[in-house]
Amino acid sequence: MVNGQIVAEKKVHNFGDLYPNAQTYVDIKFTNKTGKKHFLLTLDKPRDVYYIFSGKTLLPDSSITIRLKINDGKKGKFNHDVDVYFSDSDDPITVRLTGNVKEVAGNPLTSCPDFNNNPPASNRTEFAITIKVIDSLTREPIRRSKVYIVRNNSLIGEYYTNKDGIIHREIPLGYYLLAAEKETYKTNYNEGYLNFQRNYVEIELQRPVVEEEPPEIIAEVPDETEEPEIIIDLNEDPPEEEPVVEVVVVDTIPEVEIVEEPEVIDNRTLAELPDSLFDKAHFKTNNITFILDVSSSMNSSGKLELLKESMTELVTILRAEDLISVIKYSSNVSVVVNGLGGDEKEKINERVAALRTSSSTAGGDAIQVAYRMNRKIYSPERNNIVIMITDGAFNRGSKTYLETIEKNYNERGIIFSVVGIKTSEYVTTHMDNIVSKGGGSFIQVRTHEDAKTKIIQEIKRTSFKGRRG
Repeated sequence: MVNGQIVAEKKVHNFGDLYPNAQTYVDIKFTNKTGKKHFLLTLDKPRDVYYIFSGKTLLPDSSITIRLKINDGKKGKFNHDVDVYFSDSDDPITVRLTGNVKEVAGNPLTSCPDFNNNPPASNRTEFAITIKVIDSLTREPIRRSKVYIVRNNSLIGEYYTNKDGIIHREIPLGYYLLAAEKETYKTNYNEGYLNFQRNYVEIELQRPVVEEEPPEIIAEVPDETEEPEIIIDLNEDPPEEEPVVEVVVVDTIPEVEIVEEPEVIDNRTLAELPDSLFDKAHFKTNNITFILDVSSSMNSSGKLELLKESMTELVTILRAEDLISVIKYSSNVSVVVNGLGGDEKEKINERVAALRTSSSTAGGDAIQVAYRMNRKIYSPERNNIVIMITDGAFNRGSKTYLETIEKNYNERGIIFSVVGIKTSEYVTTHMDNIVSKGGGSFIQVRTHEDAKTKIIQEIKRTSFKGRRG
C-alpha cells in the first residue's frame, strides 16, 4: 500500500496579504479515484493551523472536504505544511499554506469556522480590498484622506480613510488605479492588478517640498546634448518633408453644415447658468481637436489615467452636433479619432481607453497635424478649439509656435488651450504665456476631481455665446 489514489483538489494555497476581516481559511476537496472504500486517518499539522472535515469515509468516486484555517493572530509571513493521511497509502498528501499577516485583528479567531460559514465560491469575482494611507516619513496612518478607486477609466467610488488610515471595500477582480489625497500632502497613486492574493495596498503621501532650483536656471535653453521632453517646432506652412503621420483609425470627416442655432434666450452670465446646462441656446456647437501626449513620461504617477478620465468625462456631455478629433503623439503622430460627432460616445471612449504610452515625443509634428485637422472642419459658427494635454513644457529654444497659435486665433478664431497633467510651477508660468496668444487657458489637472470638471469648464467657457473676448 504505497501508491495512493486519493487526489487533492489543490496542494498549495496562498492567502496573500491578510488584514482584519480577510478570509483566513480554505476548503480543499479530496476525491477517491479507486474502486475501494477508504478512510481519512489523521492530519499532521503545525499548532497555528486548525481544521475540520466533512466526513472520514470516502466511497469510490466520492469526496470529502477538509477546511484548513491559519492563525491570523501573529503578524508576519507564514509557510505551513499540513500532512493528510488516508488509508490508501503510507505516504501523506502534503498541503502547503502560505501568506503574510499584514495586521493582526482586534479579536482574531483561532477556531476553524464550521461548514455553515462557506467561503466564496470558486467562480466569485468580488473580494475584500484593504487600502491604507500613511505618511511617507513618519509611517503614521493618515485619517480622513480621500481615496479614489478607478477601473477602466471610470470612477468606482470615492472614500475616506478611518482613524487608522484604512478603507475596506468589496470590489471585482481587475486592474485598478488607486489615488489618495489629503490637504498639505501631494497626491499619490498605486496601479496594478488586484485579486484575492493581492488584496492589500499601502499608499504613501509626501508633504510638498519647495523647489530649490532658481527660475533663471530653469529658463535656460537646454544643452544640445539634452533631449527636451516635448519638442515644439511649428511652421504654418508645412516643410518640404511632411511629418510622418500614422493614421491608426480613419473616420469619414462629416461635411460641415451651417447649424442654425437659437438666439441666447436670456442675459445671464456663464456663472449664473446651472452646471448641468449645455444647450444650443446658450452654447455654440464645437469643433474640438485634442492633442494627447502619450510619451513615456505620461506612464508615471497615474498621469495617463487622469488624461483618459478627463476625456471620458467630457465625452459624456457632448451633443450630436459637436465634432471631436483626437491625435496622439510620442515618437510619431497617429490619428485616433477623426471628426466624430458627440453621439458616437462609445466609439470615442473605446479609442481613448486603448491609449498606451511609448518612447519619446514629437510634439511639433502633432500640433501641425492638429491645426490642419481643425481647419478641415472649421466653421465660423462653431467654437473651434485645439487642446493639448501633456505633462511637460514646450521647447524653450523655438519661438515659431507662438506665431502659429497667434495667427490661427487672430485670423480664424481657433482657440489654443493646454491641459497640464501634474506639471511643475515653471511649466505653469510658461504655459500661461503661450495660451494667452491663442485666447485659451492653461488648465492644471492634479486630482480626479480636476479630471472630472476642468476640461468641461473650458469647453463651456469658450463655447458660451455670451463670452466676451
